Amino acid sequence: MIRITALIATGTLFLTACQTGTGVDAIAPTETITLHKTEPENAAPDTCWANQTAPQADQNIWFQTPCPDALDMEFIKTLQRALKARGLYDGEIDGTLGTGTRKAIRMYQAAHGLDSDVLALDTARQLGLIAYPRPDNT
Repeated sequence: MIRITALIATGTLFLTACQTGTGVDAIAPTETITLHKTEPENAAPDTCWANQTAPQADQNIWFQTPCPDALDMEFIKTLQRALKARGLYDGEIDGTLGTGTRKAIRMYQAAHGLDSDVLALDTARQLGLIAYPRPDNT
């Protein structure tokens, strides 16, 4: 089991490795989550998940997330614009998953029943960032 910040869990580490002039150490973490090498028992293949411990309830919450390779700078900029359009983000549209962006993610998700600053796949779909899966017509 590896302990890393919520920033890294949402792909910031992967984004930082691809960008020059930025660093994870320049961004202050707000909480710790645990990433496991396994997923929940019912996880579909090739999906990405986060497991967050809610300290107030002392429970583990599993939720599906966009995979790190999807969280490029353009995706984060689009996320920031979507949050800004809803009055939740007032920072610069810079493509960085910083404190302001994470705070806006948490505000949006908390209003929808998930108190986390780790972007959930359902949230990305609700914001129009990722398409909903097509129904299987077999």
